[in-house]
Amino acid sequence: MSLSISMQSFIDIGVNLMHSSFNRDREEIIKKAKEQGVSKLIISGGTVEGSAEAADYASLYPETLYSTAGIHPHEAKTWCDSAKEGLQEIAKKECVRAIGECGLDYNRNFSPPDLQRLCFERHIAL
Repeated sequence: MSLSISMQSFIDIGVNLMHSSFNRDREEIIKKAKEQGVSKLIISGGTVEGSAEAADYASLYPETLYSTAGIHPHEAKTWCDSAKEGLQEIAKKECVRAIGECGLDYNRNFSPPDLQRLCFERHIAL
């Protein structure tokens, strides 16, 4: 019995494509991903602003790029009512497929654990 896998079925779900280190070669990265059989990429934003930027960029590549709307645990200290409103608006965009990047990350505690938990609870509510 042989196992056949379509190369068009791979999805990368944690792409930090909007990081400044990719400013010069984003399009090349997308092209190389497709050549390797990665047909869809989901861009994560770690802040409200980053989520908006990811969604805007993803909208330029329909059916290839998608994005998330969320605040990374390292940035949990930035949560506020306007963050909630901003994420709600971003999440309405066609290319946004998930709430995130969110969760708990107690490794370095860039945001205190209590604020990480609060932010995570707010993400769940979204």
